[in-house]
Amino acid sequence: MSIYTLRHFQAPGRAEPCKAILDYTGAKWTLETPQWPQEKVNQPVGKLPVLVETNKDGTRFVLSDSLAIEQYLVCKYNLCVPEQDRQLVARQMELRNQLNDLFQMTQLIVHVNEPTTRTNFIQLFMTLAKDVVAYQEKWLRENGSTGHYFGNKTTYVDLALIGTMCALRVTLKDMPEMLEPFNKKNAPMMNNIIATMEKDAKLTKYVSNCKC
Repeated sequence: MSIYTLRHFQAPGRAEPCKAILDYTGAKWTLETPQWPQEKVNQPVGKLPVLVETNKDGTRFVLSDSLAIEQYLVCKYNLCVPEQDRQLVARQMELRNQLNDLFQMTQLIVHVNEPTTRTNFIQLFMTLAKDVVAYQEKWLRENGSTGHYFGNKTTYVDLALIGTMCALRVTLKDMPEMLEPFNKKNAPMMNNIIATMEKDAKLTKYVSNCKC
């Protein structure tokens, strides 16, 4: 059995879906928080997260980029939609990438100090959030409001959602109005998935550790 080390900062961020996937699969893993920026030079392309997989024979597989890590893990642990259905695979990535776009936008907001630029980014985020929620809510209704994105079992995007929302809630904790598009009134189907994930015994550790 492989052993994983996930390198990332202590605070919730872009690695949250990776953590949720690792916990859900029951993988043996630990979080490593490198000294930053001192250890930046030791990371592939100088950024986090990084996944280090140590195989039974001692060989290691090192992978950077959060989305690449997610896709590797969900494929390895059979959490993807059927690969022979190319349209469904494309839909899976569309929905996942929409969630990633939301998180990426928050990073622009929190790291920009110029007031006008910051205000513009906030407006762009709010528009994007409303559009993403409307699109995903429609998809979830078409899926039968099952508490999952695809069928009636947990797959990649379900885990990506709970991880992304954890990261958004922490990142935007001082701007709660920016979370309004995701409340139960505006996003009931998405919140139903989150409730389903929070009740899953496989995610008990993740839910308790995520400061949502």
